Amino acid sequence: MKKYEYKFIEIETSLGLDWKKKMGETQERWDELGREGWRFCTRGGASLVFMREIEE
Repeated sequence: MKKYEYKFIEIETSLGLDWKKKMGETQERWDELGREGWRFCTRGGASLVFMREIEE
């Protein structure tokens, strides 16, 4: 049986009006999570939920 762990990350936005910069920062963070094996699962309120399979 597959087992999973979950990570909840509070949605944050940096101050300022530079949309391209904000998107670049967001992409960098999501790429980092992906390299760690996390996959986006869902949004729950003010949090993003990521999951990854636990290897035994």
